[in-house]
Amino acid sequence: MKRPILLTLATAAILSTGAYHAQATEVGTSRTFGLGFQIGEPTAITAKAFVGGGNAFDFGLGFGGWGYYWCRDANGNTYRCSNWNHDISLHADYLYQENIVNMTNRLDWYAGLGGRVIMWAYGSNEIGHDVVILARVPIGLAATFRRPRFLEAYLEIAPALVVFPPLDFTIDVGLGVRAYF
Repeated sequence: MKRPILLTLATAAILSTGAYHAQATEVGTSRTFGLGFQIGEPTAITAKAFVGGGNAFDFGLGFGGWGYYWCRDANGNTYRCSNWNHDISLHADYLYQENIVNMTNRLDWYAGLGGRVIMWAYGSNEIGHDVVILARVPIGLAATFRRPRFLEAYLEIAPALVVFPPLDFTIDVGLGVRAYF
């Protein structure tokens, strides 16, 4: 007889703590605008604005990064000649975000669609183009915390198709943190 009572009490305790933790973080509910920093490709100042129902817009102003610096050899062939480049970039994405784990801290996954424009800070990127345009599909994990309730950390991978000038494929990877207001 003691076993069913203990099992019932344990189940009630787990369910009641789950209800408490469902509102443990304020990110995306009472705090809908976040501002932060990302390292990787692009290294950027980022912003995210929730517009309701798990939908958000993500923006970034990037300053350099890895993977886009191209050079040209004597025969006119292009190759990636440096791991760090000197560019300025802008990206904007529409994201759909869904919860995976909602306990003391919350873990969400997200996916979206967007674009990125890269402009070389010192003129041409040595293959004759000052601007590159990409179509991106960001996929990521975002963790929010009970303390502090306004903080989000995320890891994002964004496969991207270079649509101008040369057709190419690349992957943006970023690790970042945002504070929500």
